[in-house]
Amino acid sequence: MKHSIPLTLIGFFLVYLSPALAQTNEGTEFWFAFMEHRDIGLNSKVAMITAKQNTSGRISIPGQGWSEFFTVQANEVTLINLPTAAETLGSEKITQTGVQVTTNDPVSVYIHQYYNRRAEAAVVLPRETLGRAYYVMSYYGIFRDAEEYPSQFIVVAREDDTQISIRLADDSKGGRSKGTTFSISLDAGESYQVQTRLGSGDLTGSLVTANKNFAIFGGARWTVVPANCGGAWDNLLEQMYPIDSWGKQFVTVPNASVNFDVFRILASENNTRVEVHGVGTDVYELDAGEFIEYQSSVSTYIVGNKPILAAQYNVGSFCSGHNVGDPSMVLLNSIEQTRDTVTLYNSTFQNIVENYINVIARTVDIDFVLFDGQTFAEQNVDVFPVQGNNDFSFARVRVSRGSHTIIAEGCGVIATAYGYGDVESYAYSGGASFSKINANPIPEGGCLNDTIFFNTGLSPLRYSVSWDLGDGTRTTESKFGHIYNQLGDYEVQLIISDDCLMTIDTFYRDLKVTLRKAVEAEPDVQVCEGEAVQLGATDLAGARYEWKGPAGFFSGEQFPLIRNADPGQSGRYEVVGIISGCATFPEFLDVHINPTPQPELGPDTIICIKNSDLEYVLEPGNFSRFEWSTGQLSASIVVREEGMINVKVYDELGCAGTDEVMITEQCPTKIYIPNAFSPNYDGTNDTFTVLGTDIAGLHLQIFDRWGTLMFESTDFTPWDGRYRGKWVGPGVYVWVAVIDGFDENAQPFTERRSGSVTLMK
Repeated sequence: MKHSIPLTLIGFFLVYLSPALAQTNEGTEFWFAFMEHRDIGLNSKVAMITAKQNTSGRISIPGQGWSEFFTVQANEVTLINLPTAAETLGSEKITQTGVQVTTNDPVSVYIHQYYNRRAEAAVVLPRETLGRAYYVMSYYGIFRDAEEYPSQFIVVAREDDTQISIRLADDSKGGRSKGTTFSISLDAGESYQVQTRLGSGDLTGSLVTANKNFAIFGGARWTVVPANCGGAWDNLLEQMYPIDSWGKQFVTVPNASVNFDVFRILASENNTRVEVHGVGTDVYELDAGEFIEYQSSVSTYIVGNKPILAAQYNVGSFCSGHNVGDPSMVLLNSIEQTRDTVTLYNSTFQNIVENYINVIARTVDIDFVLFDGQTFAEQNVDVFPVQGNNDFSFARVRVSRGSHTIIAEGCGVIATAYGYGDVESYAYSGGASFSKINANPIPEGGCLNDTIFFNTGLSPLRYSVSWDLGDGTRTTESKFGHIYNQLGDYEVQLIISDDCLMTIDTFYRDLKVTLRKAVEAEPDVQVCEGEAVQLGATDLAGARYEWKGPAGFFSGEQFPLIRNADPGQSGRYEVVGIISGCATFPEFLDVHINPTPQPELGPDTIICIKNSDLEYVLEPGNFSRFEWSTGQLSASIVVREEGMINVKVYDELGCAGTDEVMITEQCPTKIYIPNAFSPNYDGTNDTFTVLGTDIAGLHLQIFDRWGTLMFESTDFTPWDGRYRGKWVGPGVYVWVAVIDGFDENAQPFTERRSGSVTLMK
């Protein structure tokens, strides 16, 4: 079921972000899944899709055959209710609950899962922002009412043959121990949920990697924040950020009206030093996958010497000092990932009675930030310096229901929307850029005398760069091409200066320049629909491979396998091998996927075989070979008896198709009623009844001339001329018959007839 409603009527989780060089939460392809909820089978699962322009798309659960087409009007939200089976149940089993959204134009996608004031929402990241390596941020579960409500996460594959490796941070419900590493293989649309063995468990710090990009969500089925605070429970759901988009600097803002918030910081590398600057400075040393949790009631500045992930948790009303609110979870955006324009939406959805937006900007910029077209000063909104670093300031704005747009000059803003209700809350991040700021942007190499492209992927409005290409060439361009005219290894250096944060990062790589080689592909392929297509390329030492083909096919495997092929995947496939950045000459192969033959035996049929002068012939069509369930191998058969008949046909390429038809024999009812009989046991006309063929039912009554019922039968028993065991005298008797039968079209009928019969001695 889908609905289109104006922005003034829907949810707190709608974010519009202006286009930028960095990747954002806008896109045209998304993958997600719903985790197990506190109220299994009862909870609602909703996808919310919004766009800046009119567009259309399709949402589907490929593994379940469910899909809906939808349209989105500019500046409106389309709500789509997903079926009950979209909820993922259990732990450590492959399920068909992955959901895909594809659209013609960029949209933003959010999901919401709720029942009876137990609700959580999350932004969904588009395909372009996904990665191959994640650490999970979740929270403790709980044990309550004799049931374990675990910490959990779920992996969703967007490509076939995605090889997932999982290292657990706690014991799993499926019997795996903390620290165990195991692997699974998922195809596009398949998902894999992991839950802790106990409600007190916590999967935060689990490492999940793969050979292809994938999506992952973390949270808890039902929990309380902090762990020792009873009375206000909720489920948690949040999409994880790829490690290569993690930042090193964060600013936290205390949420309005509460005594404190809970924070977690997770490290991606060993020997990570984290400093939390607030009233004082707290220093933590973390290794990869380790995290710290603390409470804070003041604004802080967090800095790590290596990439970190930070999360803020809203505290339940039983511990927060505020009479409304419930646990919720939001991943914080690094101040290295700011945006210049952010639009958020606040509402009273799900019993929300208070709405807020926290805005973070550099102190030199915040007076020029426009919130709904006005500065904070013009709205009498207080601005506070961040206690841990007065280079940054924040404003905490109480807002009404509706959309709110923030426009920032200078270095941009970070914004978070949140709200409180009666044992309910929400929080989501608005200032969301997802640049791969932790990935080394220096290419691994290229081909001799060929253009090698260099691109930091960062906005020149914020970042200054300096390249040393190792051959005497230096440049400050962010994006350019360069040709090396000699073979060898070149030591390339890239210095990136963040002109907003006044930080410098330096990257190095030995760039290899090699001769272009050739690759060979397997011979052309011809298979039947539904079969597997095995592609393959020759071995090249140290090479990685890229395949492209029809219907958007792409694979980084040397021997990709197309399972359950369909004719739409027929066409020319191209493969290149890439050795140290130098791509081989492309090689091509043709794949032809023959459609399944479609024999046609027609609809199920009712015929009269025994009394027909015409033969009933089944002819499935023109094919090369035939195999009938009757054992015949001819192109057609004559039907001799009723029953299910099926045929398997083969075309000239050996592809097979089947069809079947149910033949039911039913001839028209024919009726003959004699007018006399002589019950003298001479073997001729000894009894009286309604005679005929294909009579389905008969109710026969015989009366004498005074109306006495002499005989009655409902089971085709004939009258033998006796009444109460004694022979009756000759004479004329009246009969009444109700006859069930079939007409010429095999349609049932009921007919009432009457007449007389003469009994003779």
